[in-house]
Amino acid sequence: MKRIVFILSVATLIFVGYVFVFGGKGEPAIRPQEGEVTDPILLPVIEKFADAVDANPSAPKPRMELGMTYEAATLNRLAEQTYNQYTKQFPERVIGWYRLAIVQQRMGELTKAIQSLSEGVKYAPPKMDAPNWQLGLWLIDIGRIEEAKKYIANAAAIKPNSLQVQIANGRIALAEDNPEFAIEILNKPNLISKIPDGYVYQLLGRAYRAAGDEEKSREAWGRAGQSKPKWGDPWTATVMKYGTSLMALRQEIIQLVNSNKIPEARKNIAEYFSHEPKNRVVRRLDAMCDLKQGKADKAIQKWAILIKEDSKDTVSMLLLAKARMQVKQLQTEEEIAKTKAVFEEILKIDPMNEQATQLLQSFPE
Repeated sequence: MKRIVFILSVATLIFVGYVFVFGGKGEPAIRPQEGEVTDPILLPVIEKFADAVDANPSAPKPRMELGMTYEAATLNRLAEQTYNQYTKQFPERVIGWYRLAIVQQRMGELTKAIQSLSEGVKYAPPKMDAPNWQLGLWLIDIGRIEEAKKYIANAAAIKPNSLQVQIANGRIALAEDNPEFAIEILNKPNLISKIPDGYVYQLLGRAYRAAGDEEKSREAWGRAGQSKPKWGDPWTATVMKYGTSLMALRQEIIQLVNSNKIPEARKNIAEYFSHEPKNRVVRRLDAMCDLKQGKADKAIQKWAILIKEDSKDTVSMLLLAKARMQVKQLQTEEEIAKTKAVFEEILKIDPMNEQATQLLQSFPE
């Protein structure tokens, strides 16, 4: 009997020691391969946070800081690996699952993102609506409407009139072939003005067309942007603080332009061009600043240069064509034909471009 007790005691000590050494210690920090990160601003920051993880691998904060640094720099695969470590170590913390889901979605792995956030939503505090509406919006994206309704209802119970809940309900109405109800939900000046890049007009363009109102559909598509909103979540501001790269500066410029903060955007564009003057994304944004300041001819000229450099640049083509639609002097029969030709060229390159299709069809025969 004493021998059995002794063996059990030894086994228990071995198990406890294993958990302490291997389970509690945590994995080594995820680091980029040599040459993978060359940004002179970013690399020393990564090294600092990775060293902090290895110095105290059982602590949650350094590992989350490293993950957020990767996320802010859009080093999504490194962020995913780091957040995977975090969720294994701290499975009941919603922040790990949420951040993991966000980077998976950015990599185009929406099914994995939904799985991760479905786990995270279980641990969300009672007054946190974000995991529910984010999960609901992703489920709408892949057509799982009935499941989406449940999560949107949960979010609405916490914060009934949030922008995300209103958008989700409008999209659900569209998915359920109820365009009139979608218009009722979405056609609100306060909602339209608070969501950047004319996203609500994209939805209204579809809704009016489905309801048979071609004129209002054309008007909405003319005001619509090209992107979906990047919704803020409870940790967005924190992630932004870890953005210290050229990529982070570019994201800040996008946000400033979308928010019509043009003087601030111009200042950041000048700083960006001092590092990377030929970046096409920032050059497009520079032209957009001209357009927003009433200098449509200058904006059109800049987009035309980008198209001349790359004949398959459909983003610049769409921006140029939409700007032409807004200029009074370009509404003659001859100039309209030129604008239509731009849309036709876009559709040769990208036949599934919905906005180009809708705007081209909106011209009278």
